[in-house]
Amino acid sequence: MSTEVSLLKQVDRAFSCQKNQQGLELLRAYIVNNAQDTEQLYRLAVIEEQIGLKENAAKAYLQCINSNKQDMKAYLYGGYFFQQCGEMERALALYSLGENIDARLTVLHQNQNVSYETRLRSHSANIALRNHFTTLHAKSLENFDNSERIVNAIWPQTHNSAINYLTANQHPHLFYIPELTAKPIHSSHSVDWCKLLEQSFDELTSEFSELLSLIERNGVPYLDDSYKAKGFESLAGSKNWTALNIFKDGKANDNLLSLMPKTADVLNKLPLYKVDEQPFEVFFSLLKAGQHIQPHFGQSNHSLTVHLPIIVPKGGYLTVAGEKLAWQKGKVIIFDDSFIHEAINPSDEDRVVLIFSIWHPDLSEAEQKAILASFQARREWLDSRDQHLS
Repeated sequence: MSTEVSLLKQVDRAFSCQKNQQGLELLRAYIVNNAQDTEQLYRLAVIEEQIGLKENAAKAYLQCINSNKQDMKAYLYGGYFFQQCGEMERALALYSLGENIDARLTVLHQNQNVSYETRLRSHSANIALRNHFTTLHAKSLENFDNSERIVNAIWPQTHNSAINYLTANQHPHLFYIPELTAKPIHSSHSVDWCKLLEQSFDELTSEFSELLSLIERNGVPYLDDSYKAKGFESLAGSKNWTALNIFKDGKANDNLLSLMPKTADVLNKLPLYKVDEQPFEVFFSLLKAGQHIQPHFGQSNHSLTVHLPIIVPKGGYLTVAGEKLAWQKGKVIIFDDSFIHEAINPSDEDRVVLIFSIWHPDLSEAEQKAILASFQARREWLDSRDQHLS
């Protein structure tokens, strides 16, 4: 029997015999030479917390998390410990990082099969994070005038009170501006930039014909594997729905842009939704023959989605809030994807559409800046969380 196994047996024996001080000293000795054993590190952290040795408990919780950054329970219990110690920023960081690893962290309190201690901590984490993010949104907008609609906006996943969606079939799940004009379909007629896009269609498709093979070769699944549990089994992690990204999360695909100078020039003339002066998302979307993108809600109502159909098999269409829109080659479609929508390609050919986002036309420039300030404040806070692990 190895020395480590023998020592652990002594630890267990001491605690089972109520020789708690002896068990604690043996466990500490074990951890000195086995700092990667996160199960025992977590055990030590909980014991040190229970007996009131805060400095030891803090060290053990952080050591446990840094040794195994996938242990959601260590984040939850560690976050609660630091919250009780008055270190709220560290507590919030641990709660949030743990929820990224396992989204159940803030909902475990709803499960009666979970221990009371875990439910208590989950409930505390849920309230703390909701209050934090709701306050963060409000503080980020303190210096913005004439932006009351944005001040009243909601981050649904982290809002600290019940959400009342005001329009039927419109349930954005990331960011919601209740007072913004709600309309599933927006007309492209008499819109100058739509005319420009449609008039430039032949030039754009002449460039695209050289790019078609790149979608098959370099395109990536639009949805990752996590969406398989959300009703997208045939599409998640699959090239049944493929994106060839021109811009992704505000970052340009410069190699691709160099192959399509005419398209790049036209994109520069469109009112694209931008973050840090870069278009947030522009991509060619390929939907394989016979595929169906199931009904779902988009993330936000502060931007609209634009389709420019390039390859249109017979019978393909969008449905937005119950209204059917057939794709027509070279004809712009503008819709609010925060309304329930789906896409169907019933043909035996692939469909290709250029997709990008634009600002909701009712938003003023001041309101656009206010929205970006709220997003930036959240992004900066999320990026700062790791500093609390040391």
